[in-house]
Amino acid sequence: METNVQTSQNIRVVTKQEVSMRKLLNIIGIFIFAGLALTNLTNPLPSTDYTKEFLLFIGGSAITYYILVNIYFIGQIGRKVVLTILFLLGSFSIIMAIYLATNPVSH
Repeated sequence: METNVQTSQNIRVVTKQEVSMRKLLNIIGIFIFAGLALTNLTNPLPSTDYTKEFLLFIGGSAITYYILVNIYFIGQIGRKVVLTILFLLGSFSIIMAIYLATNPVSH
């Protein structure tokens, strides 16, 4: 009984590159904001002023989202900046909710 001896060979394994988290979040953002804009076509608002305000809101939200996502992936300092900004936005939202609950707007 003879053994089959093989010498080791250098084999290069090529795998597909996985999608980075940054690219994935940017693609998800495209679907989110495109879907929001699409709602204006499927369920139109009653006036052009409302439509303009709605599209400005979507545009502002998209700009904020993409800036924060891309700053986050700059490095450790970028992560701290993004988390601080998110904390401030969350705190401001809670303060405004309390303010509007205690001081209702008259119509």
